[in-house]
Amino acid sequence: MRPSNIAYPNLRAEMGRKNLGVVEMADGLNCNRDTLARKLSKKSQISLSDAFNIQKMYFPEFDVRYLFEGDKESEVI
Repeated sequence: MRPSNIAYPNLRAEMGRKNLGVVEMADGLNCNRDTLARKLSKKSQISLSDAFNIQKMYFPEFDVRYLFEGDKESEVI
């Protein structure tokens, strides 16, 4: 198993709880796995639209701000 490079701790935790990987999410969002991985690792900018699509599709029980909250040294989205 590859180490997680997801920069959003809450999203990473919730993905783990649902046993959901970047590949599955990318397939559901109709995007390339590498593109989504770059966005989730903050190597590329993630759009609000992408964040809301992830929240609605995979984590409707959570607020988008919770999912994409950074660590204490970084900003939200």
